[in-house]
Amino acid sequence: MTVPILFDDQLKILLLSMVPGLPLVVGLSLFIKPLQEFLLRVAPWTALPALAVALFLKPGITLKVPWFFMGGRMGLDPVGQNFLLLAALVWMLSAFFGRSYLRNDSRRCYFFFFYLLSMAFNFGLILAQEMLGFYLFFGLMSISAYGLIIHTKSDEALLAGKVYIVLVMAGEGLLIAGMLLLASRLPDWELSTIAASQPDNLSLTLLFLGFAIKVGALPVHIWLPLAHPVAPVPASAVLSGVMIKAGLLGWIRFLPVGQEVILSGWGALFVVLGILAAFYGVLIGLTQREAKSILAYSSISQMGLMTMLVGCGLLSPAFWPQVTNAISIYALNHGLAKAALFLGTGLVREGNWQKPPPWLLVLLLFPALALAGLPLTSGAIAKFTIKEILEGLPSQWGVPLKRILPLTALATMLLLGHFLRVISQSIVTPKPMLPAGMLIPWVTLLVGVGGLLWVWPVYPEYAEHITDGNLFWQNLYPVVLGFGILFSCWKWCAGKNMPRLPAGDILWLFYGPSKKEPGWIYKKFFSRDAAIMKSSGQGEMNQVLCNTGRKVEKKFMRWGVVGSCYILLFFTFLCLLFMQ
Repeated sequence: MTVPILFDDQLKILLLSMVPGLPLVVGLSLFIKPLQEFLLRVAPWTALPALAVALFLKPGITLKVPWFFMGGRMGLDPVGQNFLLLAALVWMLSAFFGRSYLRNDSRRCYFFFFYLLSMAFNFGLILAQEMLGFYLFFGLMSISAYGLIIHTKSDEALLAGKVYIVLVMAGEGLLIAGMLLLASRLPDWELSTIAASQPDNLSLTLLFLGFAIKVGALPVHIWLPLAHPVAPVPASAVLSGVMIKAGLLGWIRFLPVGQEVILSGWGALFVVLGILAAFYGVLIGLTQREAKSILAYSSISQMGLMTMLVGCGLLSPAFWPQVTNAISIYALNHGLAKAALFLGTGLVREGNWQKPPPWLLVLLLFPALALAGLPLTSGAIAKFTIKEILEGLPSQWGVPLKRILPLTALATMLLLGHFLRVISQSIVTPKPMLPAGMLIPWVTLLVGVGGLLWVWPVYPEYAEHITDGNLFWQNLYPVVLGFGILFSCWKWCAGKNMPRLPAGDILWLFYGPSKKEPGWIYKKFFSRDAAIMKSSGQGEMNQVLCNTGRKVEKKFMRWGVVGSCYILLFFTFLCLLFMQ
Protein backbone atom coordinates (compact mmCIF):
# COMPACT_ATOMS: atom_id res chain seq x y z
CA MET A 1 0.00 0.00 0.00
CA THR A 2 1.37 3.42 -0.89
CA VAL A 3 1.91 5.92 1.88
CA PRO A 4 2.34 9.36 0.23
CA ILE A 5 4.91 11.42 2.10
CA LEU A 6 5.34 15.17 1.82
CA PHE A 7 8.79 16.34 0.76
CA ASP A 8 10.09 19.78 -0.18
CA ASP A 9 11.14 20.34 -3.78
CA GLN A 10 14.87 19.99 -3.16
CA LEU A 11 14.44 16.62 -1.49
CA LYS A 12 12.14 15.48 -4.30
CA ILE A 13 14.77 16.48 -6.87
CA LEU A 14 17.36 14.50 -4.94
CA LEU A 15 15.11 11.42 -4.79
CA LEU A 16 14.21 11.61 -8.47
CA SER A 17 17.86 12.09 -9.40
CA MET A 18 18.91 9.04 -7.41
CA VAL A 19 16.49 6.79 -9.31
CA PRO A 20 18.57 6.73 -12.52
CA GLY A 21 21.70 8.17 -10.91
CA LEU A 22 22.54 5.42 -8.41
CA PRO A 23 22.56 2.46 -10.84
CA LEU A 24 24.41 4.62 -13.37
CA VAL A 25 27.18 5.51 -10.90
CA VAL A 26 27.53 1.92 -9.66
CA GLY A 27 27.58 0.60 -13.23
CA LEU A 28 30.29 3.04 -14.34
CA SER A 29 32.35 2.18 -11.24
CA LEU A 30 32.33 -1.57 -11.89
CA PHE A 31 35.68 -1.47 -13.67
CA ILE A 32 37.49 -0.21 -10.55
CA LYS A 33 38.95 -3.61 -9.68
CA PRO A 34 39.31 -3.18 -5.89
CA LEU A 35 35.59 -2.33 -5.70
CA GLN A 36 34.24 -4.93 -8.12
CA GLU A 37 33.09 -7.60 -5.67
CA PHE A 38 31.50 -5.04 -3.37
CA LEU A 39 29.70 -3.30 -6.23
CA LEU A 40 28.43 -6.62 -7.61
CA ARG A 41 26.85 -7.31 -4.21
CA VAL A 42 25.39 -3.79 -4.14
CA ALA A 43 24.09 -3.87 -7.74
CA PRO A 44 20.56 -5.24 -7.02
CA TRP A 45 20.01 -2.68 -4.27
CA THR A 46 20.49 0.24 -6.69
CA ALA A 47 16.83 -0.19 -7.66
CA LEU A 48 15.73 0.76 -4.12
CA PRO A 49 15.36 4.53 -4.84
CA ALA A 50 13.04 3.70 -7.75
CA LEU A 51 10.98 1.38 -5.56
CA ALA A 52 10.81 4.00 -2.80
CA VAL A 53 9.68 6.74 -5.21
CA ALA A 54 6.99 4.47 -6.70
CA LEU A 55 5.67 3.49 -3.25
CA PHE A 56 6.00 6.65 -1.17
CA LEU A 57 6.12 9.70 -3.45
CA LYS A 58 2.75 11.15 -4.29
CA PRO A 59 2.21 11.27 -8.07
CA GLY A 60 1.40 14.51 -9.84
CA ILE A 61 4.75 16.29 -9.51
CA THR A 62 6.96 17.77 -12.24
CA LEU A 63 10.24 19.40 -11.25
CA LYS A 64 13.09 21.05 -13.14
CA VAL A 65 16.29 19.11 -12.49
CA PRO A 66 19.32 21.42 -12.90
CA TRP A 67 21.87 18.63 -13.44
CA PHE A 68 19.99 17.15 -16.37
CA PHE A 69 20.80 18.12 -19.96
CA MET A 70 19.52 21.67 -20.67
CA GLY A 71 17.70 21.70 -17.32
CA GLY A 72 15.16 19.06 -18.20
CA ARG A 73 12.08 18.15 -16.20
CA MET A 74 11.48 14.93 -14.28
CA GLY A 75 8.40 13.89 -12.38
CA LEU A 76 5.91 11.23 -11.44
CA ASP A 77 2.37 10.82 -12.70
CA PRO A 78 -0.06 7.90 -12.09
CA VAL A 79 0.99 6.07 -15.27
CA GLY A 80 4.67 6.59 -14.48
CA GLN A 81 4.09 5.36 -10.92
CA ASN A 82 2.79 2.01 -12.18
CA PHE A 83 5.54 1.59 -14.76
CA LEU A 84 8.20 2.58 -12.21
CA LEU A 85 6.88 0.07 -9.66
CA LEU A 86 7.00 -2.70 -12.26
CA ALA A 87 10.47 -1.70 -13.44
CA ALA A 88 11.91 -1.45 -9.91
CA LEU A 89 10.61 -4.88 -8.88
CA VAL A 90 11.70 -6.72 -12.03
CA TRP A 91 15.13 -5.07 -12.29
CA MET A 92 15.87 -5.63 -8.60
CA LEU A 93 14.73 -9.25 -8.37
CA SER A 94 16.32 -10.20 -11.70
CA ALA A 95 19.61 -8.66 -10.49
CA PHE A 96 19.51 -10.76 -7.31
CA PHE A 97 18.79 -13.81 -9.46
CA GLY A 98 21.57 -12.91 -11.90
CA ARG A 99 24.13 -12.50 -9.16
CA SER A 100 23.81 -16.22 -8.41
CA TYR A 101 23.03 -17.33 -11.96
CA LEU A 102 26.27 -15.77 -13.27
CA ARG A 103 28.40 -16.61 -10.25
CA ASN A 104 30.85 -18.65 -12.36
CA ASP A 105 30.75 -16.43 -15.44
CA SER A 106 34.09 -14.75 -16.13
CA ARG A 107 32.28 -11.90 -17.91
CA ARG A 108 29.75 -11.11 -15.19
CA CYS A 109 31.22 -7.63 -14.60
CA TYR A 110 30.56 -6.80 -18.24
CA PHE A 111 27.04 -8.17 -17.91
CA PHE A 112 26.24 -6.06 -14.85
CA PHE A 113 27.82 -3.00 -16.46
CA PHE A 114 25.31 -3.13 -19.33
CA TYR A 115 22.57 -4.31 -16.96
CA LEU A 116 22.94 -1.32 -14.62
CA LEU A 117 23.19 1.15 -17.49
CA SER A 118 20.04 -0.25 -19.07
CA MET A 119 18.31 -0.10 -15.69
CA ALA A 120 19.31 3.53 -15.10
CA PHE A 121 18.14 4.69 -18.51
CA ASN A 122 14.90 2.72 -18.20
CA PHE A 123 14.14 4.47 -14.90
CA GLY A 124 15.08 7.80 -16.46
CA LEU A 125 12.68 7.55 -19.40
CA ILE A 126 9.82 6.68 -17.03
CA LEU A 127 10.47 9.82 -14.99
CA ALA A 128 11.25 12.11 -17.94
CA GLN A 129 8.61 14.78 -18.52
CA GLU A 130 10.16 16.40 -21.58
CA MET A 131 10.66 15.18 -25.13
CA LEU A 132 14.46 15.51 -25.10
CA GLY A 133 14.90 13.64 -21.83
CA PHE A 134 12.59 10.84 -22.91
CA TYR A 135 14.39 10.44 -26.24
CA LEU A 136 17.88 10.43 -24.70
CA PHE A 137 17.00 7.91 -22.00
CA PHE A 138 15.07 5.75 -24.48
CA GLY A 139 17.95 5.65 -26.96
CA LEU A 140 20.62 5.01 -24.33
CA MET A 141 18.56 2.18 -22.81
CA SER A 142 18.08 0.56 -26.22
CA ILE A 143 21.79 0.73 -27.07
CA SER A 144 22.88 -0.53 -23.63
CA ALA A 145 20.62 -3.57 -24.00
CA TYR A 146 22.77 -4.66 -26.96
CA GLY A 147 25.48 -5.66 -24.47
CA LEU A 148 23.02 -7.93 -22.65
CA ILE A 149 21.95 -9.69 -25.86
CA ILE A 150 25.46 -10.49 -27.14
CA HIS A 151 26.85 -11.39 -23.70
CA THR A 152 27.74 -15.00 -24.58
CA LYS A 153 29.44 -13.94 -27.88
CA SER A 154 28.08 -17.07 -29.61
CA ASP A 155 27.24 -16.96 -33.33
CA GLU A 156 23.53 -16.95 -32.48
CA ALA A 157 24.01 -14.13 -29.98
CA LEU A 158 25.96 -12.02 -32.47
CA LEU A 159 23.28 -12.57 -35.14
CA ALA A 160 20.55 -11.58 -32.66
CA GLY A 161 22.58 -8.54 -31.66
CA LYS A 162 23.06 -7.53 -35.29
CA VAL A 163 19.33 -7.73 -36.03
CA TYR A 164 18.52 -5.90 -32.80
CA ILE A 165 20.94 -3.02 -33.27
CA VAL A 166 19.91 -2.49 -36.91
CA LEU A 167 16.27 -2.19 -35.84
CA VAL A 168 17.22 0.03 -32.89
CA MET A 169 19.14 2.44 -35.13
CA ALA A 170 16.25 2.53 -37.59
CA GLY A 171 13.87 3.22 -34.72
CA GLU A 172 16.07 6.01 -33.36
CA GLY A 173 16.11 7.67 -36.77
CA LEU A 174 12.34 7.49 -37.03
CA LEU A 175 11.88 8.86 -33.51
CA ILE A 176 14.22 11.82 -33.91
CA ALA A 177 12.56 12.74 -37.22
CA GLY A 178 9.09 12.53 -35.66
CA MET A 179 10.13 14.54 -32.61
CA LEU A 180 11.75 17.24 -34.74
CA LEU A 181 8.49 17.63 -36.63
CA LEU A 182 6.60 17.89 -33.35
CA ALA A 183 9.08 20.37 -31.87
CA SER A 184 8.79 22.66 -34.90
CA ARG A 185 5.17 23.51 -34.09
CA LEU A 186 5.06 23.34 -30.27
CA PRO A 187 5.75 26.17 -27.81
CA ASP A 188 7.75 23.86 -25.52
CA TRP A 189 8.94 20.25 -25.30
CA GLU A 190 6.95 19.10 -22.29
CA LEU A 191 5.10 15.81 -22.72
CA SER A 192 1.88 17.34 -21.40
CA THR A 193 2.03 19.89 -24.24
CA ILE A 194 2.45 17.11 -26.80
CA ALA A 195 -0.56 15.23 -25.42
CA ALA A 196 -2.72 18.34 -25.84
CA SER A 197 -1.49 19.19 -29.36
CA GLN A 198 -3.32 18.64 -32.62
CA PRO A 199 -2.42 15.42 -34.44
CA ASP A 200 -0.12 15.39 -37.45
CA ASN A 201 -0.14 12.27 -39.59
CA LEU A 202 3.50 12.40 -40.67
CA SER A 203 4.93 12.81 -37.17
CA LEU A 204 2.47 10.24 -35.83
CA THR A 205 3.60 7.75 -38.46
CA LEU A 206 7.26 8.24 -37.57
CA LEU A 207 6.63 7.97 -33.83
CA PHE A 208 4.35 4.98 -34.25
CA LEU A 209 6.99 3.05 -36.23
CA GLY A 210 9.84 4.09 -33.92
CA PHE A 211 8.13 2.88 -30.76
CA ALA A 212 6.64 -0.18 -32.52
CA ILE A 213 10.15 -1.65 -32.87
CA LYS A 214 10.61 -1.66 -29.09
CA VAL A 215 7.09 -2.99 -28.49
CA GLY A 216 7.72 -5.89 -30.87
CA ALA A 217 4.77 -5.05 -33.09
CA LEU A 218 4.31 -6.84 -36.42
CA PRO A 219 6.37 -7.02 -38.61
CA VAL A 220 9.33 -5.57 -36.66
CA HIS A 221 9.03 -8.21 -33.93
CA ILE A 222 11.86 -10.42 -35.21
CA TRP A 223 14.46 -9.26 -32.68
CA LEU A 224 12.48 -10.61 -29.72
CA PRO A 225 12.53 -14.37 -30.52
CA LEU A 226 16.17 -14.06 -31.60
CA ALA A 227 17.36 -12.15 -28.53
CA HIS A 228 15.59 -14.05 -25.74
CA PRO A 229 17.06 -17.53 -26.32
CA VAL A 230 20.66 -16.27 -26.48
CA ALA A 231 20.61 -13.67 -23.68
CA PRO A 232 21.28 -14.75 -20.08
CA VAL A 233 18.09 -15.52 -18.18
CA PRO A 234 18.09 -12.29 -16.07
CA ALA A 235 18.51 -10.25 -19.25
CA SER A 236 15.59 -12.05 -20.90
CA ALA A 237 13.45 -11.32 -17.84
CA VAL A 238 14.04 -7.55 -18.01
CA LEU A 239 13.88 -7.41 -21.81
CA SER A 240 10.43 -8.97 -21.88
CA GLY A 241 9.15 -7.86 -18.50
CA VAL A 242 10.19 -4.20 -18.60
CA MET A 243 12.10 -2.87 -21.59
CA ILE A 244 9.53 -3.66 -24.28
CA LYS A 245 7.05 -1.63 -22.18
CA ALA A 246 9.16 1.46 -22.97
CA GLY A 247 7.67 1.56 -26.47
CA LEU A 248 4.20 1.25 -24.97
CA LEU A 249 4.94 4.15 -22.62
CA GLY A 250 6.23 6.12 -25.62
CA TRP A 251 2.89 5.74 -27.36
CA ILE A 252 1.06 6.86 -24.22
CA ARG A 253 3.33 9.90 -23.80
CA PHE A 254 3.44 11.08 -27.41
CA LEU A 255 0.01 10.32 -28.84
CA PRO A 256 -1.93 13.62 -28.95
CA VAL A 257 -5.20 12.38 -27.50
CA GLY A 258 -7.80 14.85 -26.18
CA GLN A 259 -11.51 15.01 -25.67
CA GLU A 260 -12.01 16.95 -28.91
CA VAL A 261 -9.67 14.86 -31.05
CA ILE A 262 -10.80 11.59 -32.60
CA LEU A 263 -8.06 9.61 -34.34
CA SER A 264 -10.35 6.88 -35.60
CA GLY A 265 -8.07 5.83 -38.48
CA TRP A 266 -5.10 5.43 -36.18
CA GLY A 267 -7.26 3.69 -33.61
CA ALA A 268 -8.39 1.13 -36.17
CA LEU A 269 -4.75 0.54 -37.20
CA PHE A 270 -3.67 -0.06 -33.59
CA VAL A 271 -6.60 -2.40 -32.92
CA VAL A 272 -6.08 -4.47 -36.08
CA LEU A 273 -2.31 -4.75 -35.62
CA GLY A 274 -2.79 -5.63 -31.96
CA ILE A 275 -5.27 -8.43 -32.66
CA LEU A 276 -3.07 -9.80 -35.47
CA ALA A 277 -0.04 -9.83 -33.15
CA ALA A 278 -2.05 -11.50 -30.36
CA PHE A 279 -2.83 -14.52 -32.56
CA TYR A 280 0.28 -14.48 -34.76
CA GLY A 281 2.55 -14.73 -31.71
CA VAL A 282 0.63 -17.79 -30.52
CA LEU A 283 0.57 -19.53 -33.93
CA ILE A 284 4.32 -19.15 -34.48
CA GLY A 285 5.08 -19.84 -30.82
CA LEU A 286 3.38 -23.24 -31.06
CA THR A 287 5.95 -24.27 -33.68
CA GLN A 288 8.90 -23.54 -31.38
CA ARG A 289 10.83 -26.17 -29.41
CA GLU A 290 12.94 -23.89 -27.19
CA ALA A 291 11.34 -22.63 -23.97
CA LYS A 292 12.65 -19.06 -24.13
CA SER A 293 11.63 -18.72 -27.79
CA ILE A 294 8.09 -19.73 -26.83
CA LEU A 295 8.05 -17.07 -24.11
CA ALA A 296 9.33 -14.50 -26.62
CA TYR A 297 6.39 -15.20 -28.92
CA SER A 298 4.10 -15.05 -25.91
CA SER A 299 5.40 -11.53 -25.26
CA ILE A 300 4.63 -10.57 -28.87
CA SER A 301 1.09 -11.86 -28.36
CA GLN A 302 0.57 -10.08 -25.03
CA MET A 303 1.99 -6.80 -26.32
CA GLY A 304 -0.52 -7.15 -29.15
CA LEU A 305 -3.32 -6.94 -26.59
CA MET A 306 -1.79 -3.80 -25.10
CA THR A 307 -1.47 -2.33 -28.60
CA MET A 308 -5.17 -3.06 -29.06
CA LEU A 309 -5.91 -1.15 -25.85
CA VAL A 310 -4.05 1.90 -27.16
CA GLY A 311 -6.21 1.69 -30.27
CA CYS A 312 -9.35 1.59 -28.13
CA GLY A 313 -8.25 4.84 -26.50
CA LEU A 314 -7.79 6.44 -29.91
CA LEU A 315 -11.24 5.29 -31.04
CA SER A 316 -12.89 6.74 -27.92
CA PRO A 317 -10.77 9.62 -26.57
CA ALA A 318 -13.21 10.20 -23.70
CA PHE A 319 -12.08 6.84 -22.27
CA TRP A 320 -8.36 7.64 -22.51
CA PRO A 321 -7.85 7.92 -18.70
CA GLN A 322 -9.50 4.51 -18.21
CA VAL A 323 -7.42 3.11 -21.07
CA THR A 324 -4.17 4.25 -19.48
CA ASN A 325 -5.32 2.66 -16.20
CA ALA A 326 -6.04 -0.60 -18.01
CA ILE A 327 -2.69 -0.55 -19.81
CA SER A 328 -0.84 0.09 -16.54
CA ILE A 329 -2.60 -2.78 -14.77
CA TYR A 330 -2.13 -5.18 -17.69
CA ALA A 331 1.55 -4.19 -18.00
CA LEU A 332 2.07 -4.83 -14.27
CA ASN A 333 0.55 -8.29 -14.49
CA HIS A 334 2.35 -9.21 -17.71
CA GLY A 335 5.74 -7.86 -16.63
CA LEU A 336 5.80 -9.70 -13.29
CA ALA A 337 4.41 -12.95 -14.72
CA LYS A 338 6.74 -12.99 -17.73
CA ALA A 339 9.79 -12.24 -15.57
CA ALA A 340 8.77 -15.13 -13.27
CA LEU A 341 8.49 -17.49 -16.25
CA PHE A 342 11.88 -16.51 -17.64
CA LEU A 343 13.60 -16.83 -14.28
CA GLY A 344 11.86 -20.20 -13.91
CA THR A 345 13.67 -21.43 -17.03
CA GLY A 346 16.91 -20.47 -15.31
CA LEU A 347 15.97 -22.57 -12.29
CA VAL A 348 15.28 -25.52 -14.57
CA ARG A 349 18.75 -25.22 -16.08
CA GLU A 350 20.60 -24.69 -12.80
CA GLY A 351 18.85 -27.15 -10.48
CA ASN A 352 20.15 -30.44 -9.10
CA TRP A 353 17.99 -32.65 -11.32
CA GLN A 354 17.99 -34.22 -14.75
CA LYS A 355 14.37 -33.23 -15.35
CA PRO A 356 12.33 -30.49 -13.64
CA PRO A 357 10.56 -31.77 -10.49
CA PRO A 358 6.74 -31.58 -10.27
CA TRP A 359 6.76 -28.85 -7.62
CA LEU A 360 8.72 -26.53 -9.92
CA LEU A 361 6.35 -27.15 -12.82
CA VAL A 362 3.34 -26.45 -10.58
CA LEU A 363 4.85 -23.15 -9.48
CA LEU A 364 5.62 -22.28 -13.10
CA LEU A 365 2.00 -23.01 -13.92
CA PHE A 366 0.85 -20.19 -11.64
CA PRO A 367 2.21 -17.18 -13.64
CA ALA A 368 1.10 -18.94 -16.84
CA LEU A 369 -2.47 -19.13 -15.51
CA ALA A 370 -2.28 -15.50 -14.39
CA LEU A 371 -1.38 -14.44 -17.94
CA ALA A 372 -4.35 -16.42 -19.26
CA GLY A 373 -6.67 -14.63 -16.81
CA LEU A 374 -7.53 -17.45 -14.39
CA PRO A 375 -10.25 -16.32 -11.92
CA LEU A 376 -9.06 -14.81 -8.63
CA THR A 377 -5.56 -14.15 -10.01
CA SER A 378 -4.04 -10.79 -10.91
CA GLY A 379 -4.60 -11.78 -14.54
CA ALA A 380 -8.35 -11.78 -13.94
CA ILE A 381 -8.11 -8.19 -12.67
CA ALA A 382 -6.18 -7.23 -15.82
CA LYS A 383 -8.75 -8.93 -18.06
CA PHE A 384 -11.59 -7.12 -16.27
CA THR A 385 -10.01 -3.74 -17.06
CA ILE A 386 -9.99 -4.65 -20.76
CA LYS A 387 -13.64 -5.74 -20.69
CA GLU A 388 -14.60 -2.45 -19.07
CA ILE A 389 -12.91 -0.53 -21.91
CA LEU A 390 -14.63 -2.63 -24.58
CA GLU A 391 -18.03 -1.88 -23.03
CA GLY A 392 -17.53 1.82 -23.78
CA LEU A 393 -16.47 1.43 -27.42
CA PRO A 394 -18.79 2.08 -30.38
CA SER A 395 -20.78 -1.08 -31.17
CA GLN A 396 -18.99 -1.73 -34.47
CA TRP A 397 -15.77 -2.21 -32.49
CA GLY A 398 -16.95 -3.19 -29.02
CA VAL A 399 -19.10 -6.18 -30.01
CA PRO A 400 -16.51 -8.06 -32.13
CA LEU A 401 -13.68 -7.28 -29.71
CA LYS A 402 -15.70 -8.65 -26.78
CA ARG A 403 -16.10 -11.90 -28.71
CA ILE A 404 -12.40 -12.01 -29.62
CA LEU A 405 -11.11 -11.37 -26.08
CA PRO A 406 -11.93 -14.88 -24.72
CA LEU A 407 -10.22 -16.36 -27.79
CA THR A 408 -7.04 -14.46 -26.90
CA ALA A 409 -7.15 -15.98 -23.40
CA LEU A 410 -7.63 -19.43 -24.95
CA ALA A 411 -4.68 -18.81 -27.31
CA THR A 412 -2.50 -17.68 -24.39
CA MET A 413 -3.33 -20.84 -22.48
CA LEU A 414 -2.44 -23.00 -25.50
CA LEU A 415 0.93 -21.34 -25.95
CA LEU A 416 1.90 -21.38 -22.28
CA GLY A 417 0.73 -24.99 -21.98
CA HIS A 418 3.09 -25.75 -24.87
CA PHE A 419 5.84 -23.94 -22.94
CA LEU A 420 5.24 -26.06 -19.84
CA ARG A 421 5.29 -29.24 -21.90
CA VAL A 422 8.58 -28.29 -23.55
CA ILE A 423 10.23 -27.31 -20.30
CA SER A 424 8.98 -30.46 -18.52
CA GLN A 425 10.84 -32.54 -21.12
CA SER A 426 14.08 -30.60 -20.73
CA ILE A 427 17.13 -32.71 -19.99
CA VAL A 428 19.83 -30.77 -18.17
CA THR A 429 23.13 -31.52 -16.48
CA PRO A 430 22.54 -31.74 -12.71
CA LYS A 431 24.27 -29.04 -10.68
CA PRO A 432 25.52 -29.49 -7.10
CA MET A 433 22.61 -27.54 -5.64
CA LEU A 434 20.07 -24.83 -6.39
CA PRO A 435 21.37 -21.53 -4.95
CA ALA A 436 19.03 -19.75 -2.54
CA GLY A 437 20.03 -16.52 -4.28
CA MET A 438 18.07 -17.71 -7.30
CA LEU A 439 15.11 -19.31 -5.56
CA ILE A 440 14.24 -16.43 -3.22
CA PRO A 441 13.91 -13.72 -5.94
CA TRP A 442 11.83 -16.10 -8.04
CA VAL A 443 9.43 -16.91 -5.21
CA THR A 444 9.17 -13.18 -4.44
CA LEU A 445 8.13 -12.57 -8.05
CA LEU A 446 5.49 -15.30 -7.76
CA VAL A 447 4.11 -13.57 -4.66
CA GLY A 448 3.99 -10.30 -6.61
CA VAL A 449 2.12 -12.00 -9.46
CA GLY A 450 -0.43 -13.38 -7.01
CA GLY A 451 -0.96 -10.46 -4.68
CA LEU A 452 0.30 -7.11 -5.97
CA LEU A 453 -2.82 -6.03 -7.85
CA TRP A 454 -4.99 -7.09 -4.88
CA VAL A 455 -3.17 -4.79 -2.45
CA TRP A 456 -2.01 -2.02 -4.79
CA PRO A 457 -4.40 0.79 -3.76
CA VAL A 458 -4.10 2.88 -6.93
CA TYR A 459 -7.05 1.09 -8.55
CA PRO A 460 -8.81 -0.81 -5.73
CA GLU A 461 -12.18 -0.88 -7.51
CA TYR A 462 -10.95 -3.32 -10.15
CA ALA A 463 -10.10 -6.05 -7.64
CA GLU A 464 -13.58 -5.84 -6.10
CA HIS A 465 -15.35 -6.93 -9.30
CA ILE A 466 -13.56 -10.17 -10.18
CA THR A 467 -15.27 -12.18 -7.42
CA ASP A 468 -18.55 -11.71 -9.27
CA GLY A 469 -19.91 -15.13 -10.27
CA ASN A 470 -20.62 -14.22 -13.88
CA LEU A 471 -17.12 -12.86 -14.42
CA PHE A 472 -15.69 -15.91 -12.65
CA TRP A 473 -17.09 -18.28 -15.28
CA GLN A 474 -16.23 -15.95 -18.15
CA ASN A 475 -12.57 -16.08 -17.09
CA LEU A 476 -12.58 -19.78 -16.24
CA TYR A 477 -13.89 -21.40 -19.41
CA PRO A 478 -11.04 -20.25 -21.77
CA VAL A 479 -8.49 -21.72 -19.36
CA VAL A 480 -10.35 -25.03 -18.97
CA LEU A 481 -11.00 -25.27 -22.71
CA GLY A 482 -7.33 -24.52 -23.40
CA PHE A 483 -6.25 -27.37 -21.14
CA GLY A 484 -8.71 -29.70 -22.85
CA ILE A 485 -7.43 -28.82 -26.31
CA LEU A 486 -3.82 -29.19 -25.18
CA PHE A 487 -4.43 -32.61 -23.66
CA SER A 488 -6.17 -33.79 -26.85
CA CYS A 489 -3.35 -32.46 -29.03
CA TRP A 490 -0.69 -34.12 -26.89
CA LYS A 491 -2.46 -37.45 -27.27
CA TRP A 492 -3.06 -37.03 -31.00
CA CYS A 493 0.43 -35.69 -31.79
CA ALA A 494 2.36 -38.31 -29.78
CA GLY A 495 5.16 -39.65 -31.98
CA LYS A 496 4.33 -37.37 -34.94
CA ASN A 497 6.60 -34.80 -36.48
CA MET A 498 4.96 -31.43 -35.95
CA PRO A 499 5.69 -28.29 -38.02
CA ARG A 500 8.64 -26.28 -36.81
CA LEU A 501 9.69 -22.76 -37.79
CA PRO A 502 13.00 -21.11 -36.86
CA ALA A 503 12.89 -18.37 -34.26
CA GLY A 504 12.62 -15.06 -36.03
CA ASP A 505 10.04 -16.45 -38.53
CA ILE A 506 10.10 -13.92 -41.40
CA LEU A 507 13.84 -13.34 -40.96
CA TRP A 508 14.57 -16.69 -42.61
CA LEU A 509 13.46 -15.15 -45.88
CA PHE A 510 16.81 -13.34 -45.72
CA TYR A 511 19.06 -15.72 -43.79
CA GLY A 512 17.59 -19.13 -44.52
CA PRO A 513 15.93 -21.37 -41.88
CA SER A 514 19.24 -22.83 -40.72
CA LYS A 515 21.07 -19.46 -40.73
CA LYS A 516 23.75 -21.29 -42.80
CA GLU A 517 22.31 -20.71 -46.22
CA PRO A 518 20.84 -17.70 -48.02
CA GLY A 519 17.14 -17.09 -47.71
CA TRP A 520 14.54 -16.81 -50.46
CA ILE A 521 14.97 -13.07 -50.98
CA TYR A 522 18.74 -13.36 -51.33
CA LYS A 523 18.34 -16.24 -53.80
CA LYS A 524 15.78 -14.24 -55.78
CA PHE A 525 17.89 -11.11 -56.22
CA PHE A 526 21.41 -12.58 -56.10
CA SER A 527 20.87 -15.85 -57.96
CA ARG A 528 24.41 -16.10 -59.35
CA ASP A 529 26.01 -15.70 -55.95
CA ALA A 530 23.37 -18.02 -54.48
CA ALA A 531 24.37 -20.74 -56.95
CA ILE A 532 28.00 -20.36 -55.89
CA MET A 533 26.95 -20.66 -52.24
CA LYS A 534 24.92 -23.77 -52.90
CA SER A 535 27.77 -25.55 -54.69
CA SER A 536 30.44 -24.46 -52.23
CA GLY A 537 30.96 -24.89 -48.52
CA GLN A 538 30.19 -22.53 -45.68
CA GLY A 539 33.58 -20.87 -45.97
CA GLU A 540 33.04 -19.96 -49.64
CA MET A 541 29.52 -18.73 -48.83
CA ASN A 542 30.93 -16.38 -46.22
CA GLN A 543 33.55 -15.21 -48.72
CA VAL A 544 30.87 -14.39 -51.31
CA LEU A 545 28.85 -12.50 -48.69
CA CYS A 546 31.93 -10.56 -47.65
CA ASN A 547 32.83 -9.74 -51.26
CA THR A 548 29.30 -8.53 -51.96
CA GLY A 549 29.38 -6.40 -48.82
CA ARG A 550 32.73 -4.90 -49.77
CA LYS A 551 31.46 -3.96 -53.24
CA VAL A 552 28.41 -2.22 -51.77
CA GLU A 553 30.51 -0.52 -49.10
CA LYS A 554 33.02 0.70 -51.69
CA LYS A 555 30.26 2.32 -53.73
CA PHE A 556 28.75 4.07 -50.71
CA MET A 557 32.16 5.39 -49.58
CA ARG A 558 32.51 7.53 -52.71
CA TRP A 559 32.36 11.24 -51.93
CA GLY A 560 29.75 11.84 -54.59
CA VAL A 561 27.39 9.25 -53.14
CA VAL A 562 27.94 10.32 -49.53
CA GLY A 563 27.59 14.01 -50.35
CA SER A 564 24.43 13.44 -52.36
CA CYS A 565 22.88 11.44 -49.53
CA TYR A 566 23.62 14.17 -46.97
CA ILE A 567 22.27 16.89 -49.24
CA LEU A 568 19.14 14.85 -49.93
CA LEU A 569 18.65 14.19 -46.21
CA PHE A 570 19.15 17.90 -45.38
CA PHE A 571 16.60 19.08 -47.93
CA THR A 572 14.14 16.37 -46.87
CA PHE A 573 14.15 17.63 -43.26
CA LEU A 574 14.02 21.23 -44.48
CA CYS A 575 10.95 20.50 -46.60
CA LEU A 576 9.27 18.64 -43.75
CA LEU A 577 9.82 21.57 -41.38
CA PHE A 578 8.42 24.12 -43.84
CA MET A 579 5.39 21.91 -44.50
CA GLN A 580 4.24 22.40 -40.90
